[in-house]
Amino acid sequence: MRRRLVFIPIAPDEMGALAGRSELVDRTAYSVTPELLEELGYGAEETEDAEYAALILASVAGLAAHGTRLIVVAEVDPASVEPGDDPTNGQVWLRSCPPSAITAWFADEPGVDVADAAAISKGMTIDQAWDQPAVQDLLHNHDLLWNDVVEYRREG
Repeated sequence: MRRRLVFIPIAPDEMGALAGRSELVDRTAYSVTPELLEELGYGAEETEDAEYAALILASVAGLAAHGTRLIVVAEVDPASVEPGDDPTNGQVWLRSCPPSAITAWFADEPGVDVADAAAISKGMTIDQAWDQPAVQDLLHNHDLLWNDVVEYRREG
């Protein structure tokens, strides 16, 4: 069965979902949408670039919603994904994400100070937060770190 890659901004207290202690349901996530591809001018052969864009947009959404760039990556059943309110930014509505669908997560390197960017962007839309100098500084100077979900499950 074909799966759909989604990027889910979470709060730090939701990390238990990686180990199966909870399930991520009925929430905003980010994915490659036709509108995102059109907005960014990506062709079908640029899937990886579009996925990276969806990840970065999810990180800005997480910063505005949770004050952190903590993003769960999952490959879910396409039937669990519905159109979101902001498809140009890759937003989708995720009905459910079983723990077995989670493959990795991204987070800032320990010690990276996101406080200014988080405070300035709190409650903003992606487009509003994107335009903030503190957010741009964070995006340009601090890459997200990839983490394998297996490592978390071993430690958790």
